[in-house]
Amino acid sequence: KIFRIPVFLFFAIFPSCGLEEPEGMFKGHIEDWVNEVFDGTLTSAGQSSEIRLDLGQSPVGMVSKLIFRQPGKEEVVRMGEWEIGDGERVIRFSDEKEPSEFFLIKRGARFAFQTKDGVSNDDGSPILLMRNEGLSRKGSYPFSITFKKERQVLVRAGGNSMDMPGEWSWASGRIAAVVNLPAEESADEKDSHMESYKIFLAWSEDDPGSLELEKMVVLRPFIKKDGTKRQSWMSSLRFPDRPRLKPN
Repeated sequence: KIFRIPVFLFFAIFPSCGLEEPEGMFKGHIEDWVNEVFDGTLTSAGQSSEIRLDLGQSPVGMVSKLIFRQPGKEEVVRMGEWEIGDGERVIRFSDEKEPSEFFLIKRGARFAFQTKDGVSNDDGSPILLMRNEGLSRKGSYPFSITFKKERQVLVRAGGNSMDMPGEWSWASGRIAAVVNLPAEESADEKDSHMESYKIFLAWSEDDPGSLELEKMVVLRPFIKKDGTKRQSWMSSLRFPDRPRLKPN
């Protein structure tokens, strides 16, 4: 009779065979978009109009600027604000023009520019924008992660002077750490973690002892119509040139 070990028990006994567990603090820098510019066209009544969408971050918040250039007419400029929504970016304008709300949704290398009622070109195709790499700008921010006992972690990123607590585990040979952002003072106790980061790291192959940051996924709970919460994918930041975190 063949002796069998249940799968869940096997992984409980051998959770990280051959994998080196990280200890202590690792520090480095990450790059993220400070200002993004997207360009595209809308074809309506046989005419092609230019669209430029500018999404930026400023000391006063997240600001948006929409420029619409229609042949033979004066340029239209709309100012507003934006935020990360349920898997897309939500752009809102308060200039009493309609539509006042737009959505920017990633579609491969392009981004669909939509409204709730839908907007499309003459042929029914969606309006697609491309990031203007020349006008878009990234910023560099310090990043550190400290691995403590019992697989607890502390993460500090950007200008945040507070350590965000969390925990880590192995995921297909990678280190997956989940940390929660501090709750706002006005938040209810049940919403004490309104947002969280899932951070994926791997040991560097050409720099022993250092970690490389693969990607960060931002998660936020959303309220359903029945009042219950679900955690939804919000945005994902991948690093083609992986930032290197060195032991401190």
